[in-house]
Amino acid sequence: MIEKFQYYLEENLVKKVKPNKEEAKSLMDSAIKRLEFIKKQEIDDSTAKFIFEDVYETLREASQSLMSIKGYKPYSHEAVISFLIEFYNFSKYEISTFDRYRILRNKAVYSAYKISILTCKDALKFLETFLPKLKARFEKEIK
Repeated sequence: MIEKFQYYLEENLVKKVKPNKEEAKSLMDSAIKRLEFIKKQEIDDSTAKFIFEDVYETLREASQSLMSIKGYKPYSHEAVISFLIEFYNFSKYEISTFDRYRILRNKAVYSAYKISILTCKDALKFLETFLPKLKARFEKEIK
C-alpha cells in the first residue's frame, strides 16, 4: 500500500536534499535511452521478464528525475510513487498501474514470478504513453 509522502519522510525512506538538476537530467536521459533500447527488443517467453523489468526501471528513473529536481532522494520504490501522488496530478489509473507494475516487478525479481508476453506488451504500451507525461513535467520543472 502506498502511504502519504510524509510517512516516507518520517521513516527516512526519502531524504530532503539539495535539488540536483544534473542528476535529474541524467535520470531522465537514462529513462529515454532505456525506452529506445527496449523498443528494439523482441518480446517472447524468454525475454518478457527482462523487458518488463526494464519498463519498470524506466518508469522509476523518470519519476525519480522529478524528485531530484525538487530535492528529494528516495530509498523506497513506494516513496517514488507516493511522491508522484503528492506533487503531481496524474490519474488514479496511471498511479495504480505504475504501482501494480512495481508489485509485479518485485515478484519477478524476488519470487521468480513469470511475466507473460501480454503483461510485458501492456506495460510497454503504458510506458509509451506515461513517459511523455513524466518528461513534460520534467521539462516544465527543469527550467
